[in-house]
This record gives sequence, structure tokens and C-alpha cells, in this order.
Amino acid sequence: MVWFFEFIASQIPEHLSLIFEIGIMIILAGIIAFILKLMKQPMILAYIIAGVILGPLSVGLIQNNETILVLSEIGVAFLLFFAGIEINIKKLKEVGGIAVWGGIVQIALLFAAGFFISIWLGLTGRMPIYVGLVVAFSSTMVVLKLLADKRELNSLHGRIVIGFLLVQDIVAIIALTILTTDLSIASMGVQLLKALGFIVIAAILAKIVNPIFRIAARSTELLLLISVTLLFFFAIGSYIAGLSLIIGAFFAGVALANSDYRTEIQGKIMPLRDFFAVLFFVALGMQLTLISKGLILFIVMLVLLVMIIKPIIIMIAASIGGYSKRTSFFSGNSLGQTSEFSLIIATLGLTSGFITGEVFSALVLLTIFTMTASTYIIEYDKRLYQKLSWPLDIFKKTNKKVKELEFTSPKKNKIVIFGCHRIGSLFLRYFAKRKDEVFVVDFNPDIIKSLISKKVPCMYGDFANEEVLDKTNLKEAEVIISTIPDREDNVSLIKKVKKINPKIMVFVTADSIDDARDLYNSKADYVLLPKAITGELAFNLAKKILKNKRNMRKITKKQIKHLEEIHTLLYER
Repeated sequence: MVWFFEFIASQIPEHLSLIFEIGIMIILAGIIAFILKLMKQPMILAYIIAGVILGPLSVGLIQNNETILVLSEIGVAFLLFFAGIEINIKKLKEVGGIAVWGGIVQIALLFAAGFFISIWLGLTGRMPIYVGLVVAFSSTMVVLKLLADKRELNSLHGRIVIGFLLVQDIVAIIALTILTTDLSIASMGVQLLKALGFIVIAAILAKIVNPIFRIAARSTELLLLISVTLLFFFAIGSYIAGLSLIIGAFFAGVALANSDYRTEIQGKIMPLRDFFAVLFFVALGMQLTLISKGLILFIVMLVLLVMIIKPIIIMIAASIGGYSKRTSFFSGNSLGQTSEFSLIIATLGLTSGFITGEVFSALVLLTIFTMTASTYIIEYDKRLYQKLSWPLDIFKKTNKKVKELEFTSPKKNKIVIFGCHRIGSLFLRYFAKRKDEVFVVDFNPDIIKSLISKKVPCMYGDFANEEVLDKTNLKEAEVIISTIPDREDNVSLIKKVKKINPKIMVFVTADSIDDARDLYNSKADYVLLPKAITGELAFNLAKKILKNKRNMRKITKKQIKHLEEIHTLLYER
């Protein structure tokens, strides 16, 4: 394929060479990304591999390096614009002070460890500072994607993780602001004051721009244009003020963080972000150089620091904050990688001449490895927890927070419901007259707090946790209902429950017919298929409306009333 590209390149006129090179970058990155997606690998890895192939380490096909790097800077601007939009201080309040003090302590300890490891291994100048910052942060992009795929963003550990990531993002922006100075107290103070000024401007604009976006939202094209206008307005203003362009892009996102049109803006900007982010990561791969044997120990030590020490520090912080060993483990386990901010910081160090190409390559490889490895570690975190359950007993303790998320009844639990949102709420409503005999397990703390206020027996957790199963009185329960459509977890639940109580009826949920067959083969008594049921109901509903359109208003009112009843059941106290 490379020979084919070289042949085509020889046929392209010089004035079109840049367009050709960008096209080659996108084509190669797309092919590799498709292959790695089938292998369930992160996309960033594909882009960097494409850069290595096209860069001087391989064929050296790209000649317009400086122009490509300028375009890749736009990718960084879009990445930080999105990071700014995601800043939501309310999310920090949801998990109390653990995210703030725990996040700051974790960043400080990791920075110090990375700094002293660098000095011990002979790195000089500002390089230890850059290394310390690279290992301190975790990937918002990777972690949020994986938690969303597992439907754990609203779980207790999901909220703690989001809190840590928000603190890390804020500190990363402060670090990027300071790194553009000569690190003297005076110059750092001036830069931070400028950044503070941008925060004030962002807060003012946040009040002003909503009416503008209300008008712009009438046109898809205009909404996109106004959003990009704000981004570049802040970026150029930041540059004029002596800050980095990417700092301005971040504060442009902050200005829109609480906008009524935030979701629409994200949807419109995302394709542009993804396109220019590809150029950034490919350009990153093009800058990699060979690493000497002397840096192998350096990389190994940093991998251990990021993937073992960092999670342990977060586990300890969460445990001190009063959370159970399970919540503490999942919180720490989710953050065992370096960040896209780490790549930006490393790139800044390289372009500023403060770190060598060899150290830069080592830091990029560190990020690639930890991001890739953490994908699997997060995906199989429940199995890992079961394997490490005994050593993790050091984090086990009876604490106030766990007790606050649990309510028991003097009566025996005859009906156990795992997952109370959506389908689970319907079962709970049906069993309302027997609520003292019902026991609900859910990993959304808001739902649990609401159920406790209604005196419904419940506890925070999920059925993959042995401690939770121990408290559900499975030996005397009559029915187990799982509304969580995870095939592997449901198979495990059926085996455990049937082993303890062969007479118990187990209802589980599946997303597909194939999963339902597997669950029946695993001795499930009944499998719920919400998507199939919903499709059939929707079809019958459409037929009813088309037959007589007067039914529409009656059906709408009935659904609204039904939704309000469910919301009252779950959330209103």
C-alpha cells in the first residue's frame, strides 16, 4: 500500500501536495482504525500508527510537516473546546469533597513520583516537570466512553470518576497556562491573572450568548458557524493576551458549558473535532523517534506508576472518604491511564525544546500502552474485582456512606429486584402492596436515596457483588428479577442464585434474541425482551392512531400521566 501511495504522490502537482498528504493521512488512519475497531482497540492507537507509517521512522511520505502541525493545532483546540463544555461544577457537588481533595492529592503525589523518577534516571532541565504532569492526568475521552458503554456513568463510582476527571482537567489547564512562562513567580502570576480574566469574560459571555444561540439554533448552518466563531474568537483573544491558543479554546467551551444549546452545539462541532483530532494524533505519530535501551526502564517505571500506583492512591482516597471497597476499587481502576492532555503537554514540551524527541516518544508510547490496556481493565473490572477481592479487604470497612445507601425491613425479602430504573420501576409499582417484602438493589445513588425516603427496602450495589447477594436473603426469596441487560452478568446471577436456592424463580432481561436463548439455556425461568416488546407495542399503537387520529390526544395524556407516576415513585420524596 505504501508503494502505491508513493507512486500516486509522484503524479501529484506540487501545488496540490498538501491536499494529497492530508488525504493519505485520513485514508491510512481510516483503514487502520477500522481494523483496530474490529479488535476493540482505541482509535487513538490507529491514528498514531498511521503517523508512524507516514513519518520519518518509516517511509517519510509527508513533506509539509509544518503545515500539518498547524492544522493539528486546530484539532487540539477542538479537543479542549469540548473539555471546556464538559466542565460542570454541579457534578463535583454530587460526590462531596472526595473529588476535590482526593483529586488534588492524587495529582500532587503522581506529579512528585514522576518528577523524582525522572531526576533519578538522569533527566535534566524542565523534563522532570513535563514527565510529572504527563503521568498525573487520566483520559476523560477514554474513561467516559467506556463507562457510557457499560451504562455506569450514573453509578456511584461513575460519579466519583467524573469528579476526579473534572478536577484533573481544571488542573491540566492551569498547568498548560503556567508552562508557557519561564516558571518565575512573577510571570506565572501574570499568566494566571490573564487566565482568571478569561474566566470572568467567559462567565459574562455565558449570560449574553444564550439569546444569540437561540436565534442561531433556527438554522443548522448558522448554529455551527456561531459556535466555531466563538471558539476562534476566544482562541485569537487568548493569543493576543499572551496565552496559548488552546487555552482560549478551552474557555470558549466553558462559556457554553451551561448553555441551553450545549447538546446541539456538541453534536454540530463533533465531526469537525474528530476530523482535526485525527490530524493531531497522526502528526503526533509522525514525530516519534527510536527509543534507546536506556529508556526502557523509564517507560516500565512510568507504566507501573500510572496503572498500579495511581489507582491505589485513588482507592485509598475513596476509602478515606467513606466509600466501600467495591466503589473504591472501581473508582481507582477506571483512572489507570494517561490522558489526551498528557499528549498535549508532551507536544508542548517538544515544540518548546524542553524535552527531547526520544523522551517525547517514550511518553507517547506510555500513553498508547496505558490507554489500550485500561480499555480491557475497565471492560473486565468485575472479574478483576472478584480475583482481587481478598487483598482488597484492606479497604473494607463499615462506614456511614454505605449505611446511608441502605434500608432494611424486619420482614423477609421474598421479591428481589436488581435495577429499579425503567422496567424495574414498573415491577416495583406492581408490588406496591407488598413493598415490605420487596428488596431493591440499584447502582444509582439518587434512586436508592429516593426509595429510602419512601421506606422501600433497598441498598446501593449490583448483583456482581458477593456482599450484595449475601444481604438479599436468597435462601428464602421467591422471585429474583434482573432488569439489567448484561448477558454475562445475568448468566452468572442465574448460576449463583440457583446454587443457593434451586426453587427460586429468576426473571432476567436481554437485548437480543440470541442472548435470550443463552439465558434460557442457563436455566432462566423467564427472559424479558424490552426491545421486542416495545417494537410490538409501538406497531400496535401506530395502527390505533392511524385508524382514528382522535386517539392521539388520549394516548398522549395517558403516557404523560404514567411517566409522572413513575418519576414520583422513583425520585420525589
